[in-house]
Amino acid sequence: MALLNFYEKWSAKFSKSAIYSDCFMGNFRPRSTTRLVGLGFIILHASFPAADAKPVVTFTSPCTCEGNHGVSRWAAKTDTALPPANGSDIRQITPADMFVWQGIGGGVRQTSRRLIAEEKWFSVTGRVEKVRIEDDGDVHIELKNADGRPGGIVVELPLGETWCAMRKMVFSWTDAHFPISPGRADKFALVQHPAVTVVGKAFYDIDHSRNDTRSNRRNYDPSLAVWEIHPVMKLTSGTAAQEALAVPSAPTVQFASPTPARVAPPPVTIPQPTAPLEEFVTITKPVTIQIPRGTTVLQPGMRLPILSRDSQSVDVRYLDARYAIPISSTNLH
Repeated sequence: MALLNFYEKWSAKFSKSAIYSDCFMGNFRPRSTTRLVGLGFIILHASFPAADAKPVVTFTSPCTCEGNHGVSRWAAKTDTALPPANGSDIRQITPADMFVWQGIGGGVRQTSRRLIAEEKWFSVTGRVEKVRIEDDGDVHIELKNADGRPGGIVVELPLGETWCAMRKMVFSWTDAHFPISPGRADKFALVQHPAVTVVGKAFYDIDHSRNDTRSNRRNYDPSLAVWEIHPVMKLTSGTAAQEALAVPSAPTVQFASPTPARVAPPPVTIPQPTAPLEEFVTITKPVTIQIPRGTTVLQPGMRLPILSRDSQSVDVRYLDARYAIPISSTNLH
């Protein structure tokens, strides 16, 4: 502000002394003040930092960070729901399995909470290939199959007490010396590539989807899926994970017996009745429903299995429960 006041006084004084005095002296020569005003604005702009400059992000320890910033789908990314007590409710997969998924296909925005497809729990076993730190304070871990199947995924550990012990474990696999910052010269390297198993909900990160939510390839690296586990709610490393990654051994060769073997008759194939095709309905308007943990919104574009319908509503299956949806909010009206 002081510099601005100085500029205003200086420009007014210069105008009087430089222009009007010339006029009274009979030497009137119109002078362009455009360059003078431009010079003043250049001085003013150079004197103040850019208002939209982002702060430098600094990880001061595995569990603390300064200057971190993140807003995209933040409620979903920091969801602290615990894994189901019943292990049968958690599907076991590998990074290569998730890599071949389709994109979420619409109904997701920067402000969206978790969608139906993102409420499912998964246990993913893979080998750690890379660890990075991000501007929002997350620790980014890349996993791939040990058996050579192509395709990798990202799993994320946010800031917070919930994830502190797991973050310490991850940094123990690196040569990191704090403080460190994303994208700067004081980067760290991964010195171990352990086999790990992570448990968490699937999450579709639209920040890396190339503006095409049908895609499951990251805009900066097509060898990585857009689908990820975020946040990780359980992380194990060691024998159990190594056993899950073990490549099956070659089958033992059995030598033929000297006595002739009896040839078994071919099995009889019994025709099985064909199951009827499951019908689906597409949500066209947001619908709020009550679930055991509160409420959630069924977003436009979601496809749900139809259980029954009448002229006013359609019953659908969602999270293994039955919900009645107004037919006017679907593609059936």
